[in-house]
Amino acid sequence: MNSRRWYWSFFAANSVAGAASPLLPLYLYHLGGSASDVGIMVSFASAVGVVASLAWGKLADRTQRRRPLVLVSFAGLAVAYAGLPFAAHAQHLIYLNACVSAMWMASVTVSVLLIMESNPRVDWEREIGRFNVYNGLGWTIGLALGAGWTSLMLPFVGEGWGLRSLGALIAAIAAGAALLAALWLQESQMRLESRSFRGLAITVGTFLFERFRYAPAHLYHLLSPAQLLRFLQGKSPLGPDLVLWYYGALLAFTGFAMVFVPLPVFLRGPLGWRSEFVYLAYLAHHSVSVLAFAWAQRAVAQWGHRAAVGFALFVRALVFGLWALVGTVLPGWTVFILFPLAGITWSFFQLSSTAVVSRLAPVGLKGQSLGIYNALAGIGNVTGALTGGFLAEFLGFQASFFAGGALVLLSLPILLVEGRPLPAEDQAPN
Repeated sequence: MNSRRWYWSFFAANSVAGAASPLLPLYLYHLGGSASDVGIMVSFASAVGVVASLAWGKLADRTQRRRPLVLVSFAGLAVAYAGLPFAAHAQHLIYLNACVSAMWMASVTVSVLLIMESNPRVDWEREIGRFNVYNGLGWTIGLALGAGWTSLMLPFVGEGWGLRSLGALIAAIAAGAALLAALWLQESQMRLESRSFRGLAITVGTFLFERFRYAPAHLYHLLSPAQLLRFLQGKSPLGPDLVLWYYGALLAFTGFAMVFVPLPVFLRGPLGWRSEFVYLAYLAHHSVSVLAFAWAQRAVAQWGHRAAVGFALFVRALVFGLWALVGTVLPGWTVFILFPLAGITWSFFQLSSTAVVSRLAPVGLKGQSLGIYNALAGIGNVTGALTGGFLAEFLGFQASFFAGGALVLLSLPILLVEGRPLPAEDQAPN
């Protein structure tokens, strides 16, 4: 299976995810949902995604089949989003988003395996990088589609029907993704003897751009719940430097979620933005984060990984604090400056942080170490989404934004503690 035509099915699926990322909180707000409801929706979907990823991974290992999971995933997305126009209450949308998360993880769990099992080992990183371009471009197109659709439709049919029609549109695109996968995706005859590999996290798509929910992705199958429990109990062979980095990253991810989860409601509610402007802001965030990845690579080469992380988190904490002043001290249009800055800092942080984890991990445990990193990102999302949503509802959005920025600042001294020097990453995956 050397043809790359099936990449286009993931391009289409990622365009669906990109369009849906602001759509779900915007529609939840339209249904009368609050910031805490958005937090519940995001945290519940992330928790379901964790369980689903492990379950799909086990199923893929047991059946040794990849293609059916992709078809089930994309068809399931089509069915789930087709139900969006019929959601009449916030609770309906919370359950719908959980179904979306479960279905999405079926394809995510096996996507990298499909590439690795259909290409020579020396081509893995190059092909995953190319696959990432399709995913990232699809996400961008989805955000642009959402911005264009809401701009054209909402003035004529109103917000409710405009958002419902967008849900129907992305359901049709998801069905198209399933059709493309059915036509072009073939099962590989080769199977990996071992799933332990390193050096791939930096080129995997979800590490290049910041999704609305920080759903754990490609490397979850390398981690079992028992391993995570032993780590949380302090029974870990990973070493003190890496464990300390994990705790700092957990604080940072929690702070990120405390800001980004209630942010769409803040833009739509207190600032009074129309839905199309919310889409444009997220499009600016995503586009800049993808463009900034090349800048981040050069900066890391010159400054080092820890310095790049320090720069990213300091600027991001400043951005979060300024967000809390928008609408009172700062005019609303400053959000269009803050979103690109947040996108730049995401690229710097995630590129450097995953590289540090890979380098600090003991030989033979790199895959598990990256899996734990993803798991902690998921835990940070769940706790940050719930905390940020409830803070925004009961104490105000400023409280959530300031608290998120404070957690990011608190993570700085933890992540910048100089432990043992970072070893160079060799190029051969294991």
